[in-house]
Amino acid sequence: MNMIDRRVSVQRCDDVESQVEVARSFGKLIRPLGAEGDLADVSSVVLKPNVCWAEDWKTGSTTCPQLVLAVVQWLRDLGIDDITLAEGSMVGNDTIQCLDKLGFMELARELDLRVVDLNRDDVVALEVPKPHVFEKMDIARTIAECEYFINMPVMKTHINTLVTVSMKNLKGVISHKWKRKLHFMGLDGGIADLASVATPDLIIVDGLVGQEGQGPLTGTPANAGVLLAGRDPLAVDFATSKAMGFDPLQVKHIAYFAEAAGIDLASFKPDVIGENLDELDIEFEKPSFSLQGVYEGVEILWGDPCSGCAGGLSVALERMQRSGELDIIRKIGGMTVALGKAVDPEPRERLILMGKCQYRNRESGIFIPGCPPPGMIVREMLAKLANVEPKYGSDLFVEEAEELYREEEE
Repeated sequence: MNMIDRRVSVQRCDDVESQVEVARSFGKLIRPLGAEGDLADVSSVVLKPNVCWAEDWKTGSTTCPQLVLAVVQWLRDLGIDDITLAEGSMVGNDTIQCLDKLGFMELARELDLRVVDLNRDDVVALEVPKPHVFEKMDIARTIAECEYFINMPVMKTHINTLVTVSMKNLKGVISHKWKRKLHFMGLDGGIADLASVATPDLIIVDGLVGQEGQGPLTGTPANAGVLLAGRDPLAVDFATSKAMGFDPLQVKHIAYFAEAAGIDLASFKPDVIGENLDELDIEFEKPSFSLQGVYEGVEILWGDPCSGCAGGLSVALERMQRSGELDIIRKIGGMTVALGKAVDPEPRERLILMGKCQYRNRESGIFIPGCPPPGMIVREMLAKLANVEPKYGSDLFVEEAEELYREEEE
């Protein structure tokens, strides 16, 4: 008998800047799930927000501290004093510095929370039951061995994966090296593998603002004004994708997770309680992958790439346009970027070969590994043509990827 709880609670929040209103909305959200019963004999809880970098929650890219405060107060009212705030920020960022800048360290001091940088935590190797990419994964010990785990993602679009909700937010429970490995070997399949071994007890989705367009970092605030909660990652991510106006079947890591669980996603239906998803009246703008002829001096060799590579390149070029880096590259004659399986370019000056699909052509130009490569690495590799000093460790990224690809060939 399948005892998985497929319920997803949905609740509007009319004033996202009011702590009183956020706490009230959270109370109405959590009550129908009966989570208090789960916590009756629990003495310690780990909260994992989304603090991938140091951008304010009002941009829609990080978890709102007021929501974390509401959750902590709820737990304390239930008699749980031992609460840990745990996160592992994205490559190129220091977790503690990000938490400090956004007010989480002050919140932790005020509420007597333990803080753990999951990027630096001890790890536990866990076997993936039905792997898509990895047979084993190293998970932060704080998460792998915790008594009760609450995952608090933000409702966002993502240039590589279309959406990022609870499954994608789990990237924060693995080290920087493992974060890179997911991008080297297959991001969507890796996320599904990760979600099968790092299972939360409760998920609280922060859609107070949310981010649309070129998310999860450089999109625009969606101002969704909604919270979602549930126990099952598939049900929560499915319902959240629907709430955003997207077809969950188009989100590859959700499809992979369902496949490994033996679930027919086409007929899957979570039990939504509270607000009706169809009546939320929110529709997130999708990431845009329009690149042909958009950037002067940049020739695109379009080999039918996946949206992951297209999205990473789109964000990288837009940032470079704004920063003036593309102006410098235009002055030296521009550049050519090849991506996707269906193109095999001849060697030429300033040729960029992007993504694992172009690994076979790597001797013809500058190769950017990844499946897909993250936008920040794409930008850093391209910006080297403009003599911009690297910041996010692109040299190490390439070195580690090349080693893994050689091992695959052997």
